[in-house]
Amino acid sequence: KDRNRLVDLLTNDRYAVSGKTTFKEEFVTAGGVALEEVDPHTMQCRTVPGLYFAGEVLDIDGITGGFNFQAAWSTGWLAGRLGQSAGTAT
Repeated sequence: KDRNRLVDLLTNDRYAVSGKTTFKEEFVTAGGVALEEVDPHTMQCRTVPGLYFAGEVLDIDGITGGFNFQAAWSTGWLAGRLGQSAGTAT
């Protein structure tokens, strides 16, 4: 029940974007889940099956200019795609 509520909240919640700040005030986060703890082919946690990580929750960061966006998009797509498949497997 709690899991279904969390999935619903994460997939159906809406957020309003009010704009952005000047370039020098934008930043990325550093730190997060160690990459050694994540299977890079699936983005699944190595110690907790069924738990997937993506984006800035991972301990990867780069200089501004697109690297961080691409890392977030790619890991998000992979984790979402494979997490969905794992969730529907019986």
